[in-house]
Amino acid sequence: MTLLFENRDKTPPTPAKLLRSWLETAVAEEAPLAWLDERIAAVESGDAAALYLGFGFAPRKVGKQPLQLSDLQLELAQETRNGWNPSTWNVGQAARTLLLLSIPSEDPGPYFERLEKLFNAAELTEAVALFQALPLLPHPELLIDRAIDGLRTNVKTIFNAIAHHNPFPEEYFSEAAWNQMVLKALFIGSELDPMIGIDRRVNPALAEMLIDYAHERLAAKRPIPAELWRMVGPFADETALSDMAAILAEGSEVEQAAVALALAAAASDEADEILQTKPQLATQIDQGKITWSGVCAAAYAN
Repeated sequence: MTLLFENRDKTPPTPAKLLRSWLETAVAEEAPLAWLDERIAAVESGDAAALYLGFGFAPRKVGKQPLQLSDLQLELAQETRNGWNPSTWNVGQAARTLLLLSIPSEDPGPYFERLEKLFNAAELTEAVALFQALPLLPHPELLIDRAIDGLRTNVKTIFNAIAHHNPFPEEYFSEAAWNQMVLKALFIGSELDPMIGIDRRVNPALAEMLIDYAHERLAAKRPIPAELWRMVGPFADETALSDMAAILAEGSEVEQAAVALALAAAASDEADEILQTKPQLATQIDQGKITWSGVCAAAYAN
């Protein structure tokens, strides 16, 4: 079945069919998949108890090992649902998502009530599976507030399930909600680079808040998250340029790389003059040797 789905001449299958095919590869025994198929059929028939019990027991019954998807499988996931990246998913998450996709959804009211019960009772791994499944679920407009509420957590695993490798925030969050997600990430030490749309959703309001935040921390001689400058560059004002010049002159290697990238994005004569004080960095940026992904990796290496 997996080979059939990887035939690029075929129409991409649904997320549910993809997940089920991956489980056939990842789960060696037939009994766990038979158990899952029975629960899926029961959920499709409207059996709420089968949903709640199955969702809780799925990892114990089916397994917790990584799906270990190939590059080709991940490409197909993208074709099936733009922005979907299940590269970090495990077997239990896939099984739980299949159960979620089996909930009858023609009537939004009962559908949403069942999801809410799952969210309200979820422990850590269940919450992660629920939030990672958001881009695959029907009636996404009903789930926006739940996703925003989930970002209030200080548990990075749950926060990252919403913010990382998940197209839902870019597609459905208001500017205010998006900005709060980015700010929260900086405060709890969560990477920005894995956020889908991080460059497409830059905006002046976010940049203004970050410029003020960075200026205060620089004045107090406190560290500034290197990735912060990614949102500042396109909207850098006099304060931001002055602070970036100071960091470019005396900051750490990763701080200088981040500021150099932000200055390159500023596209102003003053920004270019500051960047040219470190011509080697400017050259490395032109050659693609300094990237935001590299800055993120270096910033969180320890």
